[in-house]
Amino acid sequence: MNKTLTPLFDAIEALRRQDFSRFHTPGHKGSALGFLSAVTPWDFTEVRGADSLFEADGPISETERLYTGFCGTAGSFLSAGGSTLCIQAMLRLVQPLGQKILIGRNAHGSAVSAMALLGLTPVWLCPETGTDLLPAPITPAQAEAALARHPDAAAVYVTSPDYFGKLTDIAGLSEVCRRYGVPLLVDNAHGAELFFTDGARHPMQLGADLCCDSLHKTLPVLTGGAMLHVGDTALARKSGFAASAKEAMHLFGSTSPSYLVMLSMDTLLPSLYDGTLRREVGETAARVAALRSLAAGCGFLLPEGETLPTRLTLIFSALGCTRQEFDAACTAAGVEPEYLADHACVFLCSARNREEDFRRLETLIRTLPRRAALQVETGFHLPEPVCPPREAILSPHRTLPLAEAEGRVAAGVISRCPPGIPLVMPGERLDKNILADLNKYGIFQVDVLE
Repeated sequence: MNKTLTPLFDAIEALRRQDFSRFHTPGHKGSALGFLSAVTPWDFTEVRGADSLFEADGPISETERLYTGFCGTAGSFLSAGGSTLCIQAMLRLVQPLGQKILIGRNAHGSAVSAMALLGLTPVWLCPETGTDLLPAPITPAQAEAALARHPDAAAVYVTSPDYFGKLTDIAGLSEVCRRYGVPLLVDNAHGAELFFTDGARHPMQLGADLCCDSLHKTLPVLTGGAMLHVGDTALARKSGFAASAKEAMHLFGSTSPSYLVMLSMDTLLPSLYDGTLRREVGETAARVAALRSLAAGCGFLLPEGETLPTRLTLIFSALGCTRQEFDAACTAAGVEPEYLADHACVFLCSARNREEDFRRLETLIRTLPRRAALQVETGFHLPEPVCPPREAILSPHRTLPLAEAEGRVAAGVISRCPPGIPLVMPGERLDKNILADLNKYGIFQVDVLE
């Protein structure tokens, strides 16, 4: 391992080898802890020599400098709290610019909760449904129309790629946001691999001002490993986003970040710089492309437009297959998908998948029978907003069964996880259509305002 590219690992390894008594957290003191005994010696805290995540001036700072250099950003900052922490920080950074956020309705629930805590008001940008039966990305034209209606907006916020792998026109959105003088925020949690594909495809390469990556979702990093990127844009520099990023993260982040999670991001660096990760992503993308071709030949419908190269989304309703039938077929084939919707299924593929894994996907694709396509209900019902999310979340509430909730106002985010995209936002009225959707997804009780 190239020590010049693993500064945090080098520092923690040096501490591990020292003979000193550990009268500090964590309580296991680096000793054996059952099946975790192989890693506990490296599970440190912010002692001398180990740096401090939110006040980094040592090996953590050096790791972030290496990521910043590779990514070509004004600053790339480690998060051991997943993209949730990065999303919270992004919204905190733009809070001084105004109260309104123009945000895609397919935003993750963590963004909604963060807006509520920060007193920000969402103005929803609603994706249309494409002919592939999946939500279409937010377009530059939609963003421009919304900015014209809301000139006081603090930022535009989109999710790209979405859960099905669809990519938004970030370059086009960036150009619109520049003309209106507002920052573009991108939840790129599922797209960290875009730094390792051909051409400029990552939001940081396409003009976004702020962006988050969940490295752990698509790259070989421990769960919770993520990164906040600040773009090297005129607006980001003028707003001082890079200088304020750590302060914003500290507002929400744990004072006890996992060193194991941070080490997993640190030890990924050599594969970034020597091209290994780019090669692995390319090989995985080629496997996925072959699976897509096979699926199309077997009658599956595939997502339209540009998609994440390693994401396999199969729209099985085109085969006349129900959700229950496809779920049973996955079990029979020995595969566990990332997300199973009513008419489509999402598989996250990476270089760490075995050959056997891909063979099982091939078997799944080949063995499903082909029948007449099912009629699929697309789009979504937009509930009536009654009060701001912050008011709803912080007001007294109680839990009711669905049968008693019609007409009541939701007290919090209601979503299925995964994907964590809210079906109902805090402060929205629960009508019969919404309640039917919740029942369909196995949600049988809800928190409502008193």
